[in-house]
Amino acid sequence: MEVPYQRFIYLGDLTVAAAIEAKTGEAVSASFPLTVLIYIEQGDKHYEVAGRKETFQEGAYILVRKFADGLLYKTLRPGQEVSKAYAFAITDDYVRYIIDEFDIPHNLPPVSQSIIQLEKNTLLERLFSFIKNSFEQEREMDEQTMKMKTKEAISAIIKADPKLAAVFRQYTLAQRVDLADYMNKKFLLRMPLQVFAKQSGRSLSTFHRDFNMIFGETPHRWIMKKRLNYARTLMNNEGLRPSEVYIPAGFEDLAHFSRAFKKFFGYPPSRTVIEP
Repeated sequence: MEVPYQRFIYLGDLTVAAAIEAKTGEAVSASFPLTVLIYIEQGDKHYEVAGRKETFQEGAYILVRKFADGLLYKTLRPGQEVSKAYAFAITDDYVRYIIDEFDIPHNLPPVSQSIIQLEKNTLLERLFSFIKNSFEQEREMDEQTMKMKTKEAISAIIKADPKLAAVFRQYTLAQRVDLADYMNKKFLLRMPLQVFAKQSGRSLSTFHRDFNMIFGETPHRWIMKKRLNYARTLMNNEGLRPSEVYIPAGFEDLAHFSRAFKKFFGYPPSRTVIEP
């Protein structure tokens, strides 16, 4: 069985993710502040967005529209122990850069679906093969190569189904999302503050200003507090060990988690406690 993990790589205007997860069947909140392309390698994904339920089987390529917000759960097939998916999120700036190179009619009809299954094509396969190999071989991704492959894949999507250009055009406009709602959904993601700011539709300075007004403290302290409380809840309620919760709680290594936990709560995470 492969060890479950979630990893993120930040390449300028692109955020690339890989997820191998053993926990399935439980519905979780799924919120997408950016346009996201996903390849489902193993297991099936089931989304409920805007009252509409859809299933995407393994092997599917899907386009998730910016601001899609709903529920997600995964199921495994016989003989499978983990689900696998690879994805990347594309910022507004990069979408604008791509769209500007296309001659897209302004009278395209709107597309109603929040999540769209894409026709498989060679360029999409190459893109996700590149992503998968980079993660598996722990190879550094080159930003320019990734952007070139991304541009080729999006070009192939639009050429295969020109109406999808309307999706990209519609969601290139920068919009600020509700910061409190966004952060309460995203605090477990190991992202730089610049990425949190950009995904919420703000400059870094505006993000800091708005954050302090809403939460009354710095983003770093608030995120740390939320992650530590989440980890303690997992240990107390589910009987998990520190080594089992530090990654789901957004920490990169156990030593850092243990130090932060003891400093915040006054006792080490290895001590089993009932919520005081």
